[in-house]
Amino acid sequence: MAQDLVHVAAQEAAAVAASIDVAELAERIGLRAVAVVAELHQPEDKDLEQLTVEAALPNVQAVLRGFATCESPASAQAPEVTLNWVSTLAQRGISVAAIPRCYVIGLGMCDAAIREAVQRLDAPEKVKWQLANSASRYLYGFCEKVSGDLVDYYQRERELWIRSADSVRAELVHAIVAGRPVDLHATSAALGYNLERRHVALMVWVDPRSQHKPSLQALKGAAAAVAHKLKGVELLVVPAGPSMVWAWTGGPNVTDSPPGALSVDAPLLASVGGIGAGLNGFIQSHRQARDGRRASGVFSHPSGTVARYHDMVLRALLTQDLSAAGQFVKAELGELSLDTERSRRLRATLVAFFEEGMSWAKTAERLASLDPAQPEF
Repeated sequence: MAQDLVHVAAQEAAAVAASIDVAELAERIGLRAVAVVAELHQPEDKDLEQLTVEAALPNVQAVLRGFATCESPASAQAPEVTLNWVSTLAQRGISVAAIPRCYVIGLGMCDAAIREAVQRLDAPEKVKWQLANSASRYLYGFCEKVSGDLVDYYQRERELWIRSADSVRAELVHAIVAGRPVDLHATSAALGYNLERRHVALMVWVDPRSQHKPSLQALKGAAAAVAHKLKGVELLVVPAGPSMVWAWTGGPNVTDSPPGALSVDAPLLASVGGIGAGLNGFIQSHRQARDGRRASGVFSHPSGTVARYHDMVLRALLTQDLSAAGQFVKAELGELSLDTERSRRLRATLVAFFEEGMSWAKTAERLASLDPAQPEF
């Protein structure tokens, strides 16, 4: 590539790379990959979508940096975030073919973005032609090198995973949360966890902003500590990639709202779902913990935070499903959400009560001055 740019000013390539919105391009690539690659297209699994988008970002950064500095694609290395994504694919049994397919998608979209940036450049047409073609050659070389390395890495990770004690439990859990039919008693026995009782689901993961990456054992330990505070007597923990675990705890006194604050050691984060009963409750509580995790990322919770679903359910819904958020508000408000005269009076009474510092006497005086016949107070 260096020979291609002998007659092209280095600052021109750097200017092209600098003009591209890296985060926006990476997000488009990740979302496109999730939409197009069948095994990644799992609408209920927002974690996989998020991991795919996160994995795209350092690749786009590496491509633009390599192009701008005239690096050889033969020296390209797979970013650590992408290795974690591949480990997750291996642990979930997603085909290795998903990797080169994602890179082909990324190659095409990066190439198009670079060519558009080149066309905006104030430079001779010959220079533009050289830049665009040099970028394409670098992209093809990068994708060939990195995707090949990742396929080899996937095979090693898959072999290690199959031999691990967690693999059977994790694959059973993935089948359950995906809604596939399972034999309740046989699956409970295989998991060593009673699926018929009350559960609270939780997730523990490494803060992606941290340079420190605790071991999987540390994540499992944090999940056990949170489960103990939730008064669970049974615990099921399965890896969901190298930097996250899914867990469920159950028991006669299990709660999703223990006294006192919940926390985990930095740089970990956690989320807790609501109480659910039986197999459906197992799935529902997991989805709530997943929604809490998503909201935790959207609102940039600091390391050590445990997001409880019932503390932030509306925020969680607003980040992904406005219709569901509306239904939640109606269910929680009950009669207050109705468009009736009685409901309007109730709402007015409550507004006055809060504005008067929750003083019954002041609220009564205020409402009486406005409407002596106010019946709802």
